[in-house]
Amino acid sequence: MRKFLDSLIYLPYLLVHPFQGFYEARFGNKGSIQVATVLFFLYGVIQIFNVQYTGFINNFSHILGLQSTVLFVSGALPVILFVVSNYSVTTLMNGNGRFRDIFTVTCYSLTPLILFGFLSTIISNVLIVEELPMLAGFYWIGMVWFLFLLFSGLCVAHEYTAFQNIGTLFLTMVAACVILFLCVLILILGDRVINFFGVVIFEIVERLR
Repeated sequence: MRKFLDSLIYLPYLLVHPFQGFYEARFGNKGSIQVATVLFFLYGVIQIFNVQYTGFINNFSHILGLQSTVLFVSGALPVILFVVSNYSVTTLMNGNGRFRDIFTVTCYSLTPLILFGFLSTIISNVLIVEELPMLAGFYWIGMVWFLFLLFSGLCVAHEYTAFQNIGTLFLTMVAACVILFLCVLILILGDRVINFFGVVIFEIVERLR
């Protein structure tokens, strides 16, 4: 519990000084997989919060037809896909980051998206139409901050140069597409296999009557 609190208190420093912060988190044992997991779940929850509580002027979602589980997964799944893809690529390219290091860096980097997502949702309920560009500004501030944290954190975790990190990030996107393709292929094949056995069982039952 003490390590969790210490890591949580250390988080603001890491957000402002990412290179030194991630270095201390990785090699100074100031990072915490527990804090990263909490941030991961908060990011999933903020997807639900954004859709359900964004002001009606800027909310184009059909709330009654949405499911919280789907919204949570829509936020959490890309994070998991990125972590798995990056680990797969960097393992082949002499990256020194462990799976938990990549997960921790990614989840810590989500903090600006969580903060600005929450603030923009609250502010959207008091803005008028002419002031909506402010929400776009909040989104881009959070996104740029997130990308910078992620880039610097992965450089530190894998001990890469900037150009090496850019290359592995590109390959990570390629690997993510390959993984998605394989998952879709497996789901389609699985569905067909299940349907085939369903038809066979139906035919057997009909013949035994």
